[in-house]
Amino acid sequence: MKKTIFTILPMALLASCSSELMETTDNAVKGGDVEKVSIVSHPFVFDDDTRTSLTATENSISFAWADYDALGVFPIAPTTNNQARQVLSVPADCETDAHYASFDGAGWELKKGNTYAAYCPYNGSLPAETPYTEVPIDMTGQDGTLETIGKKYDYMFAPSSFAEVTKDDHTHEVVFDFQHAIAILQLKLTMPVAATWKSLTLTNTSGAFVTYATMNVQDGTVTSKIGLPDISLALNNVTTTGSNKEITLYVAVLPTKIGTLSLTATTSNNESYCASATGKTVEAGMAYRFTTTFNTSALPSGDGYKDGYAYVDLGLSVKWATVNVGATNATEYGKYYAWGENKAYGEEDTSNETNYKYNSRNSYLKYYFDWSDYKWCNGYFTSIAGPDLTNGSLAPDDDAVVQSWGGAWRMPTHTEMEELVNECYWIWTSNYNGSGMAGYIVYAVKAYSDKGQVVYFGNTPSSGYTLSDSHIFLPAAGCHHHGMFDDAGTGGRYWSSSLYNGRNYYAYDIRFSSDDRKSRYEGNRYYGRNIRAVCE
Repeated sequence: MKKTIFTILPMALLASCSSELMETTDNAVKGGDVEKVSIVSHPFVFDDDTRTSLTATENSISFAWADYDALGVFPIAPTTNNQARQVLSVPADCETDAHYASFDGAGWELKKGNTYAAYCPYNGSLPAETPYTEVPIDMTGQDGTLETIGKKYDYMFAPSSFAEVTKDDHTHEVVFDFQHAIAILQLKLTMPVAATWKSLTLTNTSGAFVTYATMNVQDGTVTSKIGLPDISLALNNVTTTGSNKEITLYVAVLPTKIGTLSLTATTSNNESYCASATGKTVEAGMAYRFTTTFNTSALPSGDGYKDGYAYVDLGLSVKWATVNVGATNATEYGKYYAWGENKAYGEEDTSNETNYKYNSRNSYLKYYFDWSDYKWCNGYFTSIAGPDLTNGSLAPDDDAVVQSWGGAWRMPTHTEMEELVNECYWIWTSNYNGSGMAGYIVYAVKAYSDKGQVVYFGNTPSSGYTLSDSHIFLPAAGCHHHGMFDDAGTGGRYWSSSLYNGRNYYAYDIRFSSDDRKSRYEGNRYYGRNIRAVCE
């Protein structure tokens, strides 16, 4: 398979080995000193030290240049860094040898003694003033094939100090030595049933996949703009003829740390199956092989489910999950998070050495919950910096629901929590559905007068509400702080995604007990509290 990108641009330079094409591009090459351009790419190397090429065999995935592949070229010095880009297009029938290509007539404005950097695949929609440090990367829309990765997602950069090479006393050559900015995941998946598979979702359970980023063409530095726990592949004509049949898919990813890789495959009949694989630290220019077998039981789906998780429609602007994040049923407490963190109570986080091991407890485990181990400050609330917000709420990278559940799920905003409080009917119970668990049952109202009403402990609820009616249960799961666990069974604390308006060390939450419920409250961001997810 060749990597082929067809680019037609008014300022494109078409360099050629033939004199005929040189005549048609004579205006393009005027003013340049360069007579030859050579471009090189490198194979991806599997992490088990076997070599691979974008034309895949059992042991290899290699890159090959194709006719009319286009490169974006930036002048780095001595010209201005955001000078209009130049385009080199690999001509047909020139010297090529797998990952190496060389052609004469390099041309337009490439001058001896200047420094240039190049990237591939060329992006013809970039504004001319785009600096070389901000070439955009978009990893969305993949289909699981090497062909598509080769054409659209194999982002490469080639720093180059202009090298003068003498041949017959006059030839000047520039060599662009391309490095891959991505890694490739090879997925060998044993599927549970005979089916046509329409999608595959990969979830990084301990971090994020960078979906949008920018690349510095001179040194290959990638700066994340949006990170999500999921990558979704829209599969095309992927079928299995029976159970336990293996398929092989490929995914391009930017460097990241994958803790556990969770996979969800969906058939054309909308049945979903899950699998998991041990994660790895993914580095650019490498290939990684994951082999796993899917469970034979389909995930629940249909009305009342979204991406494998159950929800209840309470007649509000969003639908609410039936369980806390980290819980498997409505009466489990689930996990406890500080606001804006993705590591819950008892989980290890070696990425924040300054905050976790720097404290006197000498541990990477998240368990104490005060300013000393809060991710977004340096030991005290006056040093808070971050996280990034979107309209006053957590961005996906720092939303614990997005990072844990993925799909359509996220943390509720403060406004959505206010809606839950003001538009529903709340009844305290000390024994939800015979489980012995205390908390609030939150019902979709049956009468306008019931909106926002609260029945505290010992009071008599309005007639007509039973557990067969639409409701969610919020267990009184307490909270973690300063090494203590308080109020379990008597009170609950649930984070919103919204920063408190006025103090950047507070965030909004719902706080309740058996005889009280505060609909609008804020708390120190380091507290370990529960989260109830929402979807639209």
